Amino acid sequence: MDDILRTERLTAVRRFRALDGEDWERPSLCAGWRTREVLAHMVTPFEVSLPRMALSMVRHRGPSGAMDAWARSLAERDVAELVDVLEVNAGSRFHAPGLPLAASLTDVLVHTVDVLWALAGYASVDHVDPAHVRPSLEFLTTPRAVGPFLPRGRLDGVRLEATDVDLAHGSGDVVAGPALALVAGACGRAPAYDLLDGPGVARWRD
Repeated sequence: MDDILRTERLTAVRRFRALDGEDWERPSLCAGWRTREVLAHMVTPFEVSLPRMALSMVRHRGPSGAMDAWARSLAERDVAELVDVLEVNAGSRFHAPGLPLAASLTDVLVHTVDVLWALAGYASVDHVDPAHVRPSLEFLTTPRAVGPFLPRGRLDGVRLEATDVDLAHGSGDVVAGPALALVAGACGRAPAYDLLDGPGVARWRD
């Protein structure tokens, strides 16, 4: 798991280093965040201590507001410096209190998708080894993913079937496709729906 997380962070680093100046100002799939805010969010755990984050959560009335505020603040820094921070901390085992290391992997996978899919204008899973996505997909099927990653009821009445790794979960309307598309789709990234099949996809689109 440690090696997978490190590899995916370094993959993100390579992708970020290939971007030009205009790319950093373009909208990502995260509403209200440009590419630079997404990168800033990805390095927030390495730049903001847990006590400071806790104070921000009180000030901004919850984790979402606190994370947004820090992403916007850190995004004002030079993006090359932020990419360096991500690279230096690629091997970090940081994970949010109460969540497993797979949550950190999920954060990296989904936010890398947020940038790549927005800039490319289409969804692709070619940049990730499906085996690296499996721990993230397994995590999303647990109750601890509800709230931080999934809205309540997101997986109710849905059966997830990965087509590139041996993993299926749940019962009900099938949503089938590549593991990364399942992860991104479960987290509400609409371009993923075009990579998925089954009656459950309509539930997610709605």
